[in-house]
Amino acid sequence: MAYKAIIFDMGGVCVGSPFEGIMKFEKEHNLPHNYINIIIVKNGENGAFQRLERGELSLNEFYPIFSKELSNPINKQYYIQYLKSRGETTLPQIPDQISIDGKSLFRKMMFESTKINPIVFNALKKLRSSNKFKLAALTNNFPTQTDDLKIEFLELKRLFDDYFESSVIGLRKPDPKIFLYACEKLGIEPKDAIFLDDIGMNLKTAMNLGMRTIKVELGRSEKAIKELEQLTGISLFDNEMTNKTKL
Repeated sequence: MAYKAIIFDMGGVCVGSPFEGIMKFEKEHNLPHNYINIIIVKNGENGAFQRLERGELSLNEFYPIFSKELSNPINKQYYIQYLKSRGETTLPQIPDQISIDGKSLFRKMMFESTKINPIVFNALKKLRSSNKFKLAALTNNFPTQTDDLKIEFLELKRLFDDYFESSVIGLRKPDPKIFLYACEKLGIEPKDAIFLDDIGMNLKTAMNLGMRTIKVELGRSEKAIKELEQLTGISLFDNEMTNKTKL
């Protein structure tokens, strides 16, 4: 199969994962593992986080709404339902009322997203040099000022032919419409693209549309890039970096 484009998610793929920030926040505040993720998902497409990523809320509007959602007593019930659905028989002791500062959590999440993944960054540079593929980013994000971005992040963005942002488009993954929008702008069919993401729901949508998908597991980006290397036929590791992944 001759692919024409490679589409990368940002957080959890090209840069650090916000999920790492969530895990650190949960540990620091003695919250059960995956508690916050369950809350965010349960609030659905009308949740504060989802609305922020579609550009429907400013950060100042987002923080109090996010805090209220995170601190809703019904979240305990959601989490227990989640554990039971996984067959868990030993349930943790959870207070009836948990108060979470959405602003503090969000900053912890975004801090992780400022760390560029050197393995993926190196692979992007090699793909750019090959001049064989259109390179694009497809990210669920929120409005930010260009002046706030680090120089390294701007260098990363310049490697892409197109940079598709949920907060600009008004759509967010896993909505199929944002994938089709990206393909239309790139001038390709979904079957012509390889898509890398760390979230199963996003990968499922892309696969259903006909894209070749690669899951980037937390802390295992070298495995994903090796798979991308096989699909593209391009060496995407430096010798030094390849040796490090074998240690």
